[in-house]
Amino acid sequence: MDAYPGSCDHGLQTATDDDLRGAVDWARRNSVQVAVHAMGDRALGYAVDVLGDEEPWLTDRPSVRLEHATLFSPGLIDRLTVAPMDFGVVTHSIFFFAEYGSYERNLSDEQLAVAYPIRSFYERVPATALSSDTPATAWSDADDVFVSVQAAVLREAHTGASFNPAEAVTVAQALLLYTGRARLVAPFEGVGLIRPGFEGSFVVLDRDVFTVPPLEIAGVRVAETWIRGERVFRR
Repeated sequence: MDAYPGSCDHGLQTATDDDLRGAVDWARRNSVQVAVHAMGDRALGYAVDVLGDEEPWLTDRPSVRLEHATLFSPGLIDRLTVAPMDFGVVTHSIFFFAEYGSYERNLSDEQLAVAYPIRSFYERVPATALSSDTPATAWSDADDVFVSVQAAVLREAHTGASFNPAEAVTVAQALLLYTGRARLVAPFEGVGLIRPGFEGSFVVLDRDVFTVPPLEIAGVRVAETWIRGERVFRR
């Protein structure tokens, strides 16, 4: 939890212990999930410290969702997985893809090494989702799932710079983090899987995303969209 390089700055804290515990009390009474926006390791560690020993109150999803979850060390994942609280994680790949220069300039080597550990989340935190976080990044295709899938698979920025390739995932894993695994974080009734009893909402792609060269994943497009078993879009 070192300060950012060249400063004594650890970021901006906007919630106190009382704020977090008050949010949990309210959420417990109303059976809703608490979402904590935390990016840096100090903020994430703080959220786990304050809320980790609380008893979860939801059974169909994590009671606390950590949103953004950028600098996440193996040790912090250890703490997350053994805590009494049931945590979910939402993270991204579009930011290191689109804004690599900022990360390179403003993070130490040690901080870069634990940034967006998608593979570790996939393997160790069942309730993990990838999201676009659009429009919070300036990249023009921030809401394009396949740009983010390619970034998660290659762990490369738009410049071609490598970004901790040990945390790469497969295409199938990246897609699951947008679908079947994502539904475990904040489930919506009947979506996230294709199986009997689900609502039958899905897309048909113009190419097989599992066999195209990895550098072409970002160019995959939706050919058809189906909502509740009815086609609503055809390219």
